[in-house]
Amino acid sequence: MNHASESDPITLFRSNWATYQKLLEHNYMFHHELVRASQGLIQSMNRPLSLVDLGCGDASLSQALFKNNQISRYIACDLSQPALQLAKANLAPWSSQLELNCLDMLEQLRQIPDCALDLVFSSYAIHHLNDQSKLALFKECFRVLKQSGSFVLIDVMRNDGQSRDDYLDQYLCMVENNWVAISSIERARITEHVRANDFPLSPSEYQALAHQVGFHQEDLLDAHGFHQAWAYQRLS
Repeated sequence: MNHASESDPITLFRSNWATYQKLLEHNYMFHHELVRASQGLIQSMNRPLSLVDLGCGDASLSQALFKNNQISRYIACDLSQPALQLAKANLAPWSSQLELNCLDMLEQLRQIPDCALDLVFSSYAIHHLNDQSKLALFKECFRVLKQSGSFVLIDVMRNDGQSRDDYLDQYLCMVENNWVAISSIERARITEHVRANDFPLSPSEYQALAHQVGFHQEDLLDAHGFHQAWAYQRLS
């Protein structure tokens, strides 16, 4: 997450663990399918991986994502210190390779040398950034990746040509109608936070950002409506 404040989504999706766990348990954001699709690509890299996990939260999904990989270096960052304490436990299999940092995503990336990593991974985090910060993040991801390294992004995305207002209306209608396992109070809080803090781009807009900074190959790994997983590969 980029800024921690009372109105930031980190308050809901990272600090309100009861709601967050319900979202995972009922798979409302298709975490399981998107992680499984990302896992296929990551396992195909077939080498010990050096990686950064941006906005890692409690890293419970990352634990599943990387369970079949050898890890040479695992950097994980989040602005929630309680989340990082949970991440430490979830990432215990790689404790000797693990660096946990209470930093925002851009600050973390800027501390990593050029061409140092095989993988950048982020799940449901960068849609909270403004467009300028998204561009800066893509630039930093490209810079820190080795040749043939990948930036794997799981996030919400607008439809191509869709306005933010229309996206918000459609997404929050889905929340109200389909997320029945969470209370009406929780859904109202989600609505408030999403309207104030979510700024997703469309796949073509992310593709344009990627090409602007030097990525020239992108692959759709899986998509379930607004919830999608993409990989952007550094080829040079």
